[in-house]
Amino acid sequence: MGLEKVKQEILEKARQEAGSIIEAATSESKAIVRAAEKQANEGEEVAEKEFQKASESMKKREAASADLELQKQMLAAKSELIEQVFIEARKMLGSLPDKKREAHIASLIDLAKREMPVSSLRCSTRDARIVESKAGKLRIIREEGMLGGIIAESSDGRLRVDYSYESLLEQVKVRVLGDVARELFG
Repeated sequence: MGLEKVKQEILEKARQEAGSIIEAATSESKAIVRAAEKQANEGEEVAEKEFQKASESMKKREAASADLELQKQMLAAKSELIEQVFIEARKMLGSLPDKKREAHIASLIDLAKREMPVSSLRCSTRDARIVESKAGKLRIIREEGMLGGIIAESSDGRLRVDYSYESLLEQVKVRVLGDVARELFG
């Protein structure tokens, strides 16, 4: 019986060791599963955060793009409105009464004569009669399509002063464009 008892003890010890090994393996596998689940959850959280960041970034880019497009459209509309103001000013200059035109032209001729020796004056066909009455012995050249005002020239043609309504309006436009924009758009 001694052999049987030794066999039983060995089997019992083997069962205990197997139980301990199984228990340790089960515990270790549970720890591995928990660690894997934790890592998977962390991975999901990281992926979710990355997705949120990418989504927010995309929304910001789309909003910025839309804002830029809106600004472009607003600028185009404002530019068009400013241009309309100057078109209206041009129409007003073109339809000035003869008395006002006569006063303008007399002032412009005097100004040109103070700046240089004038030998000829260019003017619109509409203003030719007024210019002839104010110019004395200066040569008068009628310009088709000229809105008004004068262009004074020296005898050799090297000096020229442009006081045409078109030129004066363009100078005003350049000088006051910022003021007009502020007045119209605050």
